[in-house]
Amino acid sequence: MKRCQALRGLSREHHEALVLARHASATAANPGSEGARQQRDHLLLRWDAQFEPHFALEERVLLPALVAAGHPGLASEALAQHAELRRLVKSLESGEPLALAAWGDAMATHVRFEERTLFPLAEIALDFSALPDLMPLFAAH
Repeated sequence: MKRCQALRGLSREHHEALVLARHASATAANPGSEGARQQRDHLLLRWDAQFEPHFALEERVLLPALVAAGHPGLASEALAQHAELRRLVKSLESGEPLALAAWGDAMATHVRFEERTLFPLAEIALDFSALPDLMPLFAAH
């Protein structure tokens, strides 16, 4: 799906998140394996470097703009999903073996929500050219 310029960077990261989510979900059959531990370690590195900053950008800029445009319910849903993913990361950090597959499932659901519902609405509801402070943030991300 073609995205407006302002959302392309975030949308590209969604593809990367889906790949990682698929690998994480695949650990459900053997959550205590060495492969699952390696996947968890990789995910935690990516979380700090990529996913947490991604969420922070959405929460600082995109979601408040959607609330201001009259769409608080969708913004609230995205925030709730972010909170659940953060909770699962805390479980991963504390060594909960089943949290990896749960994170994978939750991340896949979250990406589908943003790509199929939230971003298409943002492209319609928000005038990114009227929000010049958004453009450098999205372009840099």
